[in-house]
Amino acid sequence: MKAQLVTLLIVLFTQSVFAQSGSVTLKGKAVQYAGLELTIQYVSNFITGETEKPGVMKVDDNGSFNVSIDIDEVTLAFMDMGTMRGYLFLEPGTTYEVVMPPYTPQKESDILNPYFKREELVLGIANKEAQKLNRRITEFDDEFNYLFTKNAYRLLGGNGLKTTREITAQLDSIFPSDDTSGFFYEYKKYRFAKLYILSLRRQKARVINDFFSNSPVLYNNPAYTESFLLMFKNFLDAYLSQKRGEELRQVFIKGAPFDTLSLILGNDTLYRNREFREVVLLKGLFDAFYSGKFNKDKINGLIKQAGEKGASEKVRKMAAGIYKKVNHLRIGSKAPALKVYTLKGKERSLSSYKGRFVYLNFANIENHSCRKDFQLLDALSKRMKRELTVVTVVTNNDPEKITEYIKKNKYQWDFLYSPDIMDVLAEYDITGLPVYFLIDPDGNLSLSPAPSPEENFTARFYEALKNYRYKKVRKEKPNEKSIYQF
Repeated sequence: MKAQLVTLLIVLFTQSVFAQSGSVTLKGKAVQYAGLELTIQYVSNFITGETEKPGVMKVDDNGSFNVSIDIDEVTLAFMDMGTMRGYLFLEPGTTYEVVMPPYTPQKESDILNPYFKREELVLGIANKEAQKLNRRITEFDDEFNYLFTKNAYRLLGGNGLKTTREITAQLDSIFPSDDTSGFFYEYKKYRFAKLYILSLRRQKARVINDFFSNSPVLYNNPAYTESFLLMFKNFLDAYLSQKRGEELRQVFIKGAPFDTLSLILGNDTLYRNREFREVVLLKGLFDAFYSGKFNKDKINGLIKQAGEKGASEKVRKMAAGIYKKVNHLRIGSKAPALKVYTLKGKERSLSSYKGRFVYLNFANIENHSCRKDFQLLDALSKRMKRELTVVTVVTNNDPEKITEYIKKNKYQWDFLYSPDIMDVLAEYDITGLPVYFLIDPDGNLSLSPAPSPEENFTARFYEALKNYRYKKVRKEKPNEKSIYQF
C-alpha cells in the first residue's frame, strides 16, 4: 500500500511538472515542403486580430521538421502553407507528429487579390496521445455547425430559446464534459453562448450575467472570443444610449479618464468584475474609433490611458495593441519600418532617407496602372529631386527581371524589393496596387495614403512641405523675452 502511494505521488508530481511545462514540439516529415520555412502564428489580441509569431517551422532538404515553441496555455495556432491555412490546438508540454496536407504554392497573382482566401483545414496528428483535444473540438464543431445551420431560422424566431435548449441538450449528450475546469468544457460553454446571444437578443443582460459577468476573460479560447465580440459589438454607442448607461454617459461627456469610466461602469452589477469590464470598454472604444460618431482624439487618449492603468497586464497589453492598431498609418504617426533591399542586395530601411521627404509607393512591374504611373514618376523624380526622394517597393520577387525592366526604361529613382514582401505589404495594409504614401524628414506619415502622381500630388506635397517647415520654425524658435517682459 505504501509503495503504491509513493508511486501515485510520483506520477502526480510528474504530471504536474509536465502540465506546467510551456514547451510544445511539432515534428514530422513532408517531402513536398522541403526547404520551406512556415511561420507559426496565433491571435494575441482578439479585438484587433493582431497575431504573434512564436516560432518558425523550418523544413530541411529531406522534408523533415522539428521545432519547439513556448506557450503557457492551450492555444489555437495556425500556419499559412501556400494556398492553405492549417490550424491546430496546442497544449503545453505536448509533442505533435504533424501530418501535412499536399502542398500547393500560392500564385504571385493571388498575393494582392482581395478575393483570394486560403482554404482552412485542421492539421492531422499522427501520435494518438496528442489527438484527444483536437479530435473532440473538431467533431464537436462539425456537429454544432450542422445543427446551427439546420436550425438558424428557428434560432432567430419566436422559438429561439426552446431551439437553443434542444441543441445544447443534444450536444451535451453526444459530447459530455468530464472536466468542468478543462479547455473543452469552456469551449463548449461559449459555443452555446453564441446560441443564447442569438435567441435572447432582447435579453442581453441575462446572457451577460449567465456567461460573462462572473467568469474570467478567456483571451485564448476562440469560442469565448467569438461570443464576446458578438455580444459586445458597438458596446459604447449602445450602452451610453440606455438608461442604465446614463451615469457613464455623463462622465464620458465631461472627458473623464479611462480609470474613472471603469469605476463608474463597475456600479452596474453586470460589470463588477474589473478585468472583464475593462476589456468590454476597450471593445467599445475600438468600435467607437471607427464608427464616425465619436471624437477620434478623445477615444485615442482613453485607449492610451488603458495601456497605462488597465486592471491587469493582459488588459494593458491588449490596450497597447489597440492603440497601435488605431494609430497605424494615421497621419502624424511613425511610418511602419521597412526591411527591403536594393536590386544589388544591399539592405535599406526608411532611416536611410532620414532628412528627406519620401514619396513611397508600392507597385508591380507587370501591372498596367503601375507602368503608367512610372512614366509620371520619372518626370516627377527629376523635376522635384531637390525637395523629394521617390522610392518604389516592387512586389515582384525576381530582382533580375526588375533590373532588366528599369534599365530598359532608364528609370533613375530607387527601386527596392523584399523576399518577405507579404510582411511588408501587411505593414502598410496593401490590398491593391499602386499605393502611395508621403513620409516627412522625421519619418512620420505626412499623407496617408498620398495621391498618385496623376492626381493633385504636387499641390498636396508643397502644402505638406510648407506645413512641415512652419512647424519646424515654431518648434525651433528661441524663446526670447521682449523688454516688456522684464
